[in-house]
Amino acid sequence: MAHWHLMKEIVPPDYDEHEYDPRTSEMLATWRPGEESSVFRHESETLYKTAKGNYFILFEGGLLSRSRSLPGTEIWYGGSSIHPLNAREAFSWCQETGNFETIDAHFFFLK
Repeated sequence: MAHWHLMKEIVPPDYDEHEYDPRTSEMLATWRPGEESSVFRHESETLYKTAKGNYFILFEGGLLSRSRSLPGTEIWYGGSSIHPLNAREAFSWCQETGNFETIDAHFFFLK
């Protein structure tokens, strides 16, 4: 199962930072790998929906996480990165991460 942050190279496209803001968007689902939970190795992917109906994933990880090579990650503490998605990509992400309740609630039209 290939999660977004495990792809060869993620280079987020240009996007409107005001629209793709986790603080003003609806959180739909989260995925965290179970094997690493330390402060330096923590990582998570969270799917959001903007007020305009667009989707994005917020990648977050500590210094020693797999997301350390994402753009916007700081050397000494880790960081985060945003990657906009279309509805089909968001649906696929939910399938890959086992967020089936989110599929039923938000992507039933793609089943």
